[in-house]
Amino acid sequence: MKAVKSPEGFFAVFFLVIEIIFHITRYGIAGGYLFNKITFAVIIGLIIGIVVSALPKKAGKVVSIVLVCLFVIYFLVQLIYSSVFANYFSFSATGGVAGQALDFKQTIWGGVVEEAVPFILFLLVLAGSIFYIVKFSDFERRGALYYLMFSGFLLTALFYYVIMLSYQGNDNNSPYTVFMKYSSVEMSIQKLGVLESMFRDGVYVFQDKNVDASKYTDTGFEFEDKSLNASKSSDKQYAVNTTEDSLEEKQFEDLGSVPTVTVETAKLENETEELTEEATEEVKTSYAQVLDINLAEMSKITDNESVLELNSYISTSEPTYTNDYTGMFEGYNLIFITAEGFDGSVISQSLTPELYKMSTQGFVFRNFYTPLWYGSTLGGEYANLTGLMPKNGAYLSMEKVGYQGNALPFVLGNQLKAEGYNVYAYHNNEYTYYDRNISRPLFGYDNYKGVGNGLAYENYQGGGLMWPQSDAFMEENTFKEYANNEPFHVYYMTVSGHLEYNFGGNAMSAKNRDRVEKLKYSDKTKAYIACQLEFELMLEELNADLEKAGLADKTLIVICGDHVPYNDMGIVDELEGRILDPVFECYRNTLIIYSASMEEPIKVNKPCSSLDILPTVLNLMNLKYDSRMIVGKDIMSDTPGLVIMPDESFITESYKYNANTETVDPNPGVFVTDEELNSMKSTVSNRFRMAAAICELDYYKYVEELMEGN
Repeated sequence: MKAVKSPEGFFAVFFLVIEIIFHITRYGIAGGYLFNKITFAVIIGLIIGIVVSALPKKAGKVVSIVLVCLFVIYFLVQLIYSSVFANYFSFSATGGVAGQALDFKQTIWGGVVEEAVPFILFLLVLAGSIFYIVKFSDFERRGALYYLMFSGFLLTALFYYVIMLSYQGNDNNSPYTVFMKYSSVEMSIQKLGVLESMFRDGVYVFQDKNVDASKYTDTGFEFEDKSLNASKSSDKQYAVNTTEDSLEEKQFEDLGSVPTVTVETAKLENETEELTEEATEEVKTSYAQVLDINLAEMSKITDNESVLELNSYISTSEPTYTNDYTGMFEGYNLIFITAEGFDGSVISQSLTPELYKMSTQGFVFRNFYTPLWYGSTLGGEYANLTGLMPKNGAYLSMEKVGYQGNALPFVLGNQLKAEGYNVYAYHNNEYTYYDRNISRPLFGYDNYKGVGNGLAYENYQGGGLMWPQSDAFMEENTFKEYANNEPFHVYYMTVSGHLEYNFGGNAMSAKNRDRVEKLKYSDKTKAYIACQLEFELMLEELNADLEKAGLADKTLIVICGDHVPYNDMGIVDELEGRILDPVFECYRNTLIIYSASMEEPIKVNKPCSSLDILPTVLNLMNLKYDSRMIVGKDIMSDTPGLVIMPDESFITESYKYNANTETVDPNPGVFVTDEELNSMKSTVSNRFRMAAAICELDYYKYVEELMEGN
């Protein structure tokens, strides 16, 4: 009992208890890595306790009470934040936009209610701890020898803690790797605990503010055997003519097929007649989708070792090649929509006929996924627009490129602006939200309007702002701005599908309530459908306006959600009629690539994700880019499909790998060797490093310098 009365003993027990409560709440009693968390909690408790014990008695008690309050508050923030946003809070990333997150007070209160039991437990621990500190704790100072010996013991304990982690493996997602190379707040909390993540994140905040981005060193690309990652579904062999610095072209036959892509022939109205059997015997040239630059000359531009290491990795990466779909929509107008909270399970022929038409009569991607990237909407937008995954913690990538003024030569806004397109962007929420006013121009959208700089809020008839706003209202007030300015590219970020899904606080759900009232779903699911009906109405009006203006047959429309309704995945389960796998299937979604000029659908079986949208559209519009410099890949290419999840789980054409459980789920008849799995794990890990380094180092700036000097 006397040991517990000491600050060292008290804080060791205190941290042990709150870490266990959080672990059980999130991962269950049988969840893995609990021993790692307990060990770290005790060590940190002893360290803080020995520091506090060196203070005068009264000061020690006051400091202890303050610390107990702060730590409990931090754990409560993580508890509620993870309940609401399905990922964890980070000082260095989401901390900067915490004030904006607080705008959704009802949603946060819903998280408190949902986590009522652990929330109350934490408050009880807080009250009990304060009472114990005041009444029973012993804050007597010790002698110098005691502090010296105890410090030695703590250093030894930390050493053995690291040794213990090293025995748990050293692969990309092992606790040891997470500890040594902090890159994900989610992975850190899962495998090492809230306390470890808090301290590492806090250190990163300091580093992020005081270290020049040009000194970024977190690259460390791993060896990967690319031969093991080749698709087993295709026996086509290509002879690639390469040099040290560039890939020229390849020759191929069999014009009518694309590996892993099932095609029901799509014909454009102006398409030439189908090739005859004799014509298909001719050799067709397919070019590597790379820039005409010499990457070996990067060393003439910079001596930054991290840039050169990233450049070396990119230069040795396999590119994609032009294919039968290259230029299918060359010269078309482009409307790209990131749809708030959109999940394809809401689509039905009766309730959403426009979405149904566009998702079944254009490209039909049967294995498309929208991972929940860090930062939810902002992370989803970043992936959709750049083909790069955002950083998982540490910062919000969209804001990072804005603050740094990064070069973004491959994004659609900049690409099409360079082609002479008139480029526009709209968002029916505050134009400064998430600092989009800073990042939008870097994406080519100098003509960006949101509420406050060109768009107005829609109000109720009796006064008062609607929330969320109407997507249809946004379309009505923007279409005329670009309709007569061909060729045009328009980017919409919608908001009608925003949580929370109910009929009391969601204006769009309430507006469309009559249309869903008789459906046999829960009120929450009906409210979700109702607010998505406003997005359906936007598309009805958009397609009607395009048709009326004579633009429909020469306009390509691309639609993808920013994320699934993560706040309540029970909605998707209910719409699907089954409980979905929480690692992969719950993120399965619908990507729409559609033009009224398409006579028949093109069905694609290849696994793909939001990262693949940008290169796919670039290829369809025959825009020049370097496929090695984007993580996502052209879906219509012969490159094997790969879906990457934020925790480094992934889906290939042959199997699924769960990084949390380190288990493989192969397709029937498939055997996955350790060599193949390890190689793919290295590929996935390298692509995370590549995406982070491109953002952090502003790599495209150096690429543009090479392009200018060419």
